[in-house]
Amino acid sequence: MSNVVLLGVNRRLDNRFESLPDDSPRAIELHNRRRDALHSVFDDISEIEVRSWGDTDDTKPHEFVELSLAGVAGAVFTYAIVPGLQWLGKKLAEKAVDTALSELAKAVVAKLRPKQEAKQLLDFQVTLPDGTRIFVDPPDRAATITIAFKDGKVSSLNYSSGIEA
Repeated sequence: MSNVVLLGVNRRLDNRFESLPDDSPRAIELHNRRRDALHSVFDDISEIEVRSWGDTDDTKPHEFVELSLAGVAGAVFTYAIVPGLQWLGKKLAEKAVDTALSELAKAVVAKLRPKQEAKQLLDFQVTLPDGTRIFVDPPDRAATITIAFKDGKVSSLNYSSGIEA
């Protein structure tokens, strides 16, 4: 099984709430804020290899960018436990998701959640090789982690309240 996951990240859309177009300086600022957040997470972490940055470093603003990430063989991931992370690990284990992929997904979630809280990026999704997708909404929106498993089952948790849906 491949150890590559896709990470899709939306930039904040504050420019739209400010009635500014998606090619405005404000949109570029928000695109660059996401770029800086992603580089601050992945540039210096030896356990995760960025195989492709997608449009992250483009000079034009993009609402969505997709990165290709791989866990380094034998890597031991270290990360802070953020709300919902233990639930995520439990749900992935229940569906017998490969342990290395599960750890990679949890590490990505743990490292990007603080960037959401700092309003550097909006929501993001991690797509595993088997098609399972993990969606993480920021705390200023739905504050939800949703897993859409390859078998069609969907589980979600509001991580601010701990209520599972």
